[in-house]
Amino acid sequence: MELRQEVLGLLERCVSLRRRLHQIPETGYEEIDTQRFVLERLEACRPDRLETLAGTGVRAVFFAPEAKETIAFRADMDALNITEENETDYVSQRPGKMHACGHDGHMTMLLLLAELVSRHRGEMTKNVVLLFQPAEEGGGGAMRMIEAGALQDPPVDRIYGIHIWPSVPKGKIGVRWGPMMAQTLEFDIIVHGRSAHGASPQLGVDAVVVAAELIGLLQTAITRNLDPHEDALLTIGKISGGTARNIIADKVTLNATLRVFSSSVYAKLSERIRDMLQGLTLATGATFEFKKLMQYPCVDNPRPLVEDFYRYVDMSDVVLVEPAMAAEDFACYQQEAPGLFLFLGIGGGKNCQPLHNCRFDFDEDALLLGVEVYWRLLGM
Repeated sequence: MELRQEVLGLLERCVSLRRRLHQIPETGYEEIDTQRFVLERLEACRPDRLETLAGTGVRAVFFAPEAKETIAFRADMDALNITEENETDYVSQRPGKMHACGHDGHMTMLLLLAELVSRHRGEMTKNVVLLFQPAEEGGGGAMRMIEAGALQDPPVDRIYGIHIWPSVPKGKIGVRWGPMMAQTLEFDIIVHGRSAHGASPQLGVDAVVVAAELIGLLQTAITRNLDPHEDALLTIGKISGGTARNIIADKVTLNATLRVFSSSVYAKLSERIRDMLQGLTLATGATFEFKKLMQYPCVDNPRPLVEDFYRYVDMSDVVLVEPAMAAEDFACYQQEAPGLFLFLGIGGGKNCQPLHNCRFDFDEDALLLGVEVYWRLLGM
C-alpha cells in the first residue's frame, strides 16, 4: 500500500513514541505512567473531550461539523509479567514487566492518528473516538470501558482495532470475515477429597488421584465428543495440591483454559465437563468446585465491514488469515457495535519472535501502515 507523504513524515515521531512506551510497561489496571503519557500527548492534539475511564483507561473525542457517523478506534495499554531479554537502548525499565504483545505499538498508532485528526479538523466528516484500554491481557478491560460509557455520547456506529501479528508479512494487513480469534474461558476446577495418612488410603479420598483421572477425561471431551472438524482446545496449565508425601491430599486445584470458535461448541463442552464432574463425584466420593474466572467472546468480523474495508485498501496488500486460537477482548466491543479487527504484519522484520516472547521486538516503520489504514477508514 502506498503511504501518503504525511503519514511517512510521522516515522521519527512513531519511533520515539513507541520506544518511550516500551520503556514503561505496566500490567492491567496499573497503567498509571502509561495513562499519564497518553494524556499528555492527546492534550496537545486538543480533542473536544479527553477523559479517563475504567481506572487507567483514556477516551478522546473529536467532533466533526455536521457529522452523521461516529467511528471509534481502540488500542490496548497493558504489558505482561515477562522479564525482557533484548539488549536495546529502549529496553524495559520495569523489572519483570515487558511490552511483549505489541500494545506499545497499538497505542503509538492511535496517538499518531490523533495528530492527523487534529491537523485536519476542518476536513473531518465523522466524529472520532479514540479508546486506550487497560487490562486486555485477561483483565476484562474492554467490558469495564464499555460499562463506563466508552461507546456512548456520542454513540459509536463502528469500531476498529489492529493487532501486530508476527505470522503476517511486514507490509501486509491480515483479515477474514467470521470467527477470527477464539472464544475463551479461563476457569479453575477445585477437587475436594478427604485427608488421611498415606499408610491408610482407605480412610481418605485422594484428591490427587481424582485430579489425575479428571485430566484424562477432560481431554476426551474434545477428542471423543466433538466432530474432528470442530476446532477446540482445552489446556490445563497448572496443577497445585497436597501437603506432604505421606498424606492423602484433600484438595487439588486445576487452572485451565478452554478455546473455541463456536458458541454451540462451547455449550456442548461445558455440558460435557459438568457431566464428568458429576460422574466422578459418584465414582470417587470427591466433590468439585467449578469457577469461571474470565470469559471472552469470539472475535467475529461482520462480512459487510470486511467488504467495506476492501474499498479503502489495495487488494495486493491484504492477506486472508486463518482463525487464531488466541483471545482478544476487542470481541466485547463487537457485541455492542459493528466492529472490525485486523492483523498488522511485522513478519520478516527485526528479531521477529512470537508474541509473549521475552525477545519480542519489531520494526516501528511497520506501524505506519496501520496509521494509513486507520486514516483511510475515516475517509481521508
